[in-house]
Order: sequence, then structure tokens, then C-alpha cells
Amino acid sequence: MQEEDQEELLLRRQILDYGLKAYDSGFVTETEGNLSIRVAENRFLVSPSHVPYEKRKPSDLVVIDSEGKVLAGERRPTSEWRMHLAVYKARQDVNAIVHAHPVYCSILAVIGEPLPPVLDEMLPYLGGVVEVSEFAPAGSAEIGQSVTKSLGNRAAVLISNHGNLCVGKNMSRAFQTAKYVEKYAKIYVSALSLGKVRLVPEGRQKQQGPIYEYLKNMDW
Repeated sequence: MQEEDQEELLLRRQILDYGLKAYDSGFVTETEGNLSIRVAENRFLVSPSHVPYEKRKPSDLVVIDSEGKVLAGERRPTSEWRMHLAVYKARQDVNAIVHAHPVYCSILAVIGEPLPPVLDEMLPYLGGVVEVSEFAPAGSAEIGQSVTKSLGNRAAVLISNHGNLCVGKNMSRAFQTAKYVEKYAKIYVSALSLGKVRLVPEGRQKQQGPIYEYLKNMDW
């Protein structure tokens, strides 16, 4: 097996492994949500459509180019491939994406409530307020534009009436972000139910900005 093939097989296994982690964490159920990895400038590995996480094999993943053309694979690519490609085109620092439907992030996405900096450690990992994108139909080109705009330079975005999308330098970082943002969303929703929320002071928020830029480029 050529070195390029071996490297791609490792990336395929990463998508399968982290897909199962997302499933086991309750971030997705059955076939919902999707993951992807940038393999090369014009080559992306994406989840297959309508294949349960527990039944997926490396060969089920689909390779597409930057326009969505299938380069390899027998399965249909996830219907959200336009959203993934829109993010990759806008963010050259992003090499992996996890799109999921975790409960607390989805609650905020349903009520249209951004996730503000309620914990001091949020800013270094997420890069600021996790915004809610404008509504657009799932699978459409519009949702890619909306999500990319609301994501900005940050590590996560809430997708209106849908779920969330988390990005990273690699799949480990993208999934780590998915864990963080759901934890923070749970804390925020719980605090809202108690009727009082205190945000991290603005001065501290500004101090944390450079830390996010430093951490997002590290290999973890």
C-alpha cells in the first residue's frame, strides 16, 4: 500500500472512531450529524449518508472535491457536504469538522440564544461568543453561507433550529471543541433556568483573545 493510501486510511479510521465517540456521547443518534477531514487542497473525506455509526466501515466514507464531486466511494456523501465545503473554503486553518445535534446546544439553537462567555476557560478554546446562524434549510448552499458567516474565526457555531458545528486543526481538536461547547451550553441553559447569569468581565475576555489564536494552532 502506498504511503498516501495508508495516510488516508488513518484519516478514514479517525472519522469512524470520532463518529462513534460522538454517538456514545449522545451528540448524535443513529445516522444524524456528520464529520469530515481535509485530506488535500482539493480532496475531502466525508461521512456517508444514512449509514448508522455502529455499522460504518472505512470503505463507507466518501471522497469529494471542493465542488462536491465524488472522487471515490460507493455511498452517497452526507447531505450536508455543502456546509462542510463552505467552511473549508472560508477557513484554511480548519482541517476537520464535527457537525452534531447535542441536546443543550440544540436548545440554544432552537430559542436563538448565542452561547456567551460564562466560564473563564471558554474563550481560549472557543474564541468568543458561540453565535447562532440565520436559519437555512438543511443540505442547502444557503446553510453553508449562513454557518460560515456566524462561525467567523471561532471554533464553534450554533446552527439555527438544527444543532452545532465545531472545527479544528485536526479531528481530535474538532471533537474536543464539540465536548467543550456542549458542556458550556448545559451550564448556561441551567443557569438561565435559575434566572441569573454572570458573564466573564469584558476586560478578561479581551485578555483571552490571543490565547485562543495560540491554542488553535497547536497539535493536540
